[in-house]
Amino acid sequence: MNKTEINWTDLSWNCASGCEPISAGCAHCYARTLAEDKRGTAAFPFGFDFTARPHKLLEPARASEPSLVFANSMSDMFLGAFTDSYRDDCFAVMERVDRHRYQVLTKRPEAAAKYFATRKVPSSVWLGVTVEHQLTDHRISTLRSIDAPVRFLSCEPLIGPLDLRGRLEGIAWVIGGGESGRHLVDPKVLARRGMVRRGGRGEATYVPREDRYHWATDLRDACDEQGAAYWWKQWGGTRPKLGGRAIDGVEHNGMPVHVPGAMPPGRDGQGYERRKDREAREAQGKLHLPVVS
Repeated sequence: MNKTEINWTDLSWNCASGCEPISAGCAHCYARTLAEDKRGTAAFPFGFDFTARPHKLLEPARASEPSLVFANSMSDMFLGAFTDSYRDDCFAVMERVDRHRYQVLTKRPEAAAKYFATRKVPSSVWLGVTVEHQLTDHRISTLRSIDAPVRFLSCEPLIGPLDLRGRLEGIAWVIGGGESGRHLVDPKVLARRGMVRRGGRGEATYVPREDRYHWATDLRDACDEQGAAYWWKQWGGTRPKLGGRAIDGVEHNGMPVHVPGAMPPGRDGQGYERRKDREAREAQGKLHLPVVS
């Protein structure tokens, strides 16, 4: 497993890599870019073609500190190429090494529902779906049909307005974030998909777009109204941190601590948020990035 710059988790664990696009949020997939840039190397000999990595199944047991683990950040556990047999092997590890909490995120909740129709979601697993705009909000109802200890939404990359009012029953946690990546150098792509604009004189490199600011506050308000924890990851830009991550001057670092047993043993949400805030400040200082509020 590896430490990661994704600010809502501790470690990434990739028992497979490779995926296929399924919706508009996949158009500029960071995982595809990373894997294809390294095609032919020891790390990604087949680029972003699906590749099972069974030797990785031993890794969670080697991490002694109870941690949040983003499972399969370089793939989708419910991709068609992922066999049920190998899926069983992966979830068996998550069930056995239950000091960690595994964040399993998919854009294919129908496949997840079919799989879990005959299996129980381990108590150590958070199950989530990506909802990048209103056209993919049907994934929420499918997720709710699965009996999981923690259900969550990843509204990243948020590429359109998303009204979640009345849609969060049974959803414990919502992540939101604007798109990032080198493709946003193109002004047309930035205008079409970005939640930031290029900063002017006296501003940071990227600043939140005024006309899309409500995309973030709408999510925040829906979570407040319905009791879901809210984590705003970033506004975005060519690099994730360039646009900052504050909404109305406040960073939102909510974790589903209201769900009994959700967090790793010995971890509480406030302590986690304080540690992540400290890490963010340290990274900010090292990179000399502008702070946007």
